[in-house]
Amino acid sequence: MSAPSNGPRRPTAPPVLSGSIADLTTSGVVVEVDAGEAESLGAFEETALTEAEAWDANGDLDLEGEEAPDGD
Repeated sequence: MSAPSNGPRRPTAPPVLSGSIADLTTSGVVVEVDAGEAESLGAFEETALTEAEAWDANGDLDLEGEEAPDGD
């Protein structure tokens, strides 16, 4: 009898490949789509903040991560 492994488990079977969008929520199925389909599903939609937006958002906090007081 071998000792149990704490490492990552490998799947017992290879994933099933599908070209049907209907299979997106099926466990163990990998859906292959072309770039046009992926874009229509929002795969390439950029939602990250710009650097300027990140700096503006940071302006509401002091160095300890607490909200800065509204002072004049």
